[in-house]
Amino acid sequence: MKYLYLTILLWGLSLSAKANCPGCTVNLPALPEDTIYISAAPDGQVGQFYSEDLSFRLPQTTTPVNATDPDTPPGLPISQMTISSVANVPPGLQWEANQLAFDVSEVTDGCVRFCGTPLIPGLYEVEVIISAQVLVATQTSAVTIPILILPGQVISEGFTIDNTSGCGEVVANFINNVPSNGTDGFSYIWDFGNGQSSTAENPGTQVYDTPGEYGVSYQAIVDTFGHQLTEVVITDVDCNDIFGGAPDLVLEVYNPLGDKIFASDVVQNASLPVVFAPGIFIENGPYQIQVVDDDQGLDGGDDVCGVFGFVKTSNGELEDDGATVDITIINPVDTIRSEGIITVYEQPEKPELQGYSGEDLCDGDSLTLMTNYTENTQWYLDTVPLFEANGDLLSVGESGFYWVTYTNADGCSATSDTLLLDFNDLPAFPIFQIEQNLLFLLDPDTLPDPYELQWYLDEQPLEGGNDLEYCISTSGSYTLEVVNPLTGCSRSYTQSMTYDPDFPNCMPVSVEEAALQALKAYPTLLAPGAPVWISGDMPGGPMNIRLMNTLGQQLQSWRLEGGDVGETLRLDLPILATGVHYLQIQTKAGGKTIPVVIQ
Repeated sequence: MKYLYLTILLWGLSLSAKANCPGCTVNLPALPEDTIYISAAPDGQVGQFYSEDLSFRLPQTTTPVNATDPDTPPGLPISQMTISSVANVPPGLQWEANQLAFDVSEVTDGCVRFCGTPLIPGLYEVEVIISAQVLVATQTSAVTIPILILPGQVISEGFTIDNTSGCGEVVANFINNVPSNGTDGFSYIWDFGNGQSSTAENPGTQVYDTPGEYGVSYQAIVDTFGHQLTEVVITDVDCNDIFGGAPDLVLEVYNPLGDKIFASDVVQNASLPVVFAPGIFIENGPYQIQVVDDDQGLDGGDDVCGVFGFVKTSNGELEDDGATVDITIINPVDTIRSEGIITVYEQPEKPELQGYSGEDLCDGDSLTLMTNYTENTQWYLDTVPLFEANGDLLSVGESGFYWVTYTNADGCSATSDTLLLDFNDLPAFPIFQIEQNLLFLLDPDTLPDPYELQWYLDEQPLEGGNDLEYCISTSGSYTLEVVNPLTGCSRSYTQSMTYDPDFPNCMPVSVEEAALQALKAYPTLLAPGAPVWISGDMPGGPMNIRLMNTLGQQLQSWRLEGGDVGETLRLDLPILATGVHYLQIQTKAGGKTIPVVIQ
């Protein structure tokens, strides 16, 4: 039946409920009435608000469960399913279901909403502790549903941080949102906040392994326009026209190879200042501006009024022997600055498990496990979270793998080592009876292999009392203890016994006693309800017969007077369970026990 509950609980997981996420909506596909179904939980991302609904349908009987778990018998009605608690919800998320308890004979459909902003990335196995009632049996257990929280991102104009938070260590990847794509004129400055910096376009990953907040800054300088000579203003020249008037000025520009790359129109009878707009791009190397008085070839040619050297980074006033020009070279540069935050939360130390030093354990023993954290813990048995086991102590008495997790205020968890506890089976009770002062074990087949025996009188061990039988010599409280030496587990059985002086050393002292001990029962193997016959030299006086089971309980009794008994006595037995039973015959001469086996 345990598997039944586990299977049902798997689907009951989504019923988790806690206030602050109201309003979930049931949204189910077309389904059979008696079935098991639950929708999957979508992935989330650190720093991004999460609000998702899960819908489910619970079974009304064990028939749908049997389809996936053949050990569960089909056709049993399920009456009640109740959510007790939820563990391992991603930090930052809360949850709320439309209800906590379901009478599945009336209501089978429900929903749960998880909402909030996740803080820590990871695959979270959300565990729900739930009880299910089938007929009169109730089982409490837990199941899981996965919710994947992806690493967070900080997306800015300049860059994206992939993975912005974590416990103990964050390995962050940086994506440049202003790539050069092979174009010259791009430069970058990264400051990762952890003492590392880079001028690479794509710097790769950075490791942050100390708790704290790290500010990341980024600067991209885009210098792809170049240097443009936009304006030349002639403010003064030392030359005149051949006719004594104002000069006719021409502006010429030469590149580093001496090639003329610009020549303006002639400004007749120029009145200073004269403004020219070349609009040409300036590369590396020395350039030259020449201001010329255009004389149209008269009187030997044109006059050079001034020669001015410059480079692409020059700006402002240039002079040459009384001639002056003012140049403007522009170089538009785009600077993108962005910032982001990476948070490393403290990773708690692994919890320590104490309280067990390797001693043998037996069913019925109680052991207290301890951990060094006093709160915010969750104890587990075989992957199942234990209900209300959230402190530093855990009392255990069941075999399995035990471990504990601790979660700090930031939502970071640490898990202890796993401890295997094996509570060994106890031997069967060593039930014994007495006959003619001889104590004997009723059913030696119940002994463990191997075994050790010890007889006690009034709680004191009897010397030599280590066999299946013991001959008493005095009345008292007798105990038989059986020990499995492989496990150290033991059990004992105690009865008060009265010594019979007619059987010293457990031997009869009369002819009647000898006749009593010679009585036999047949057949030795009986069907339920069949009679049994006792044959032999029957005692002449009253005879009491009791039918006993292996637990020493009386099932039926007979009292016969001497005149009622011949050489053969028929006893009609009730319908008995299969196994060994005993006929105890008591007369004035003593007692006799005869085993009867029902098959």
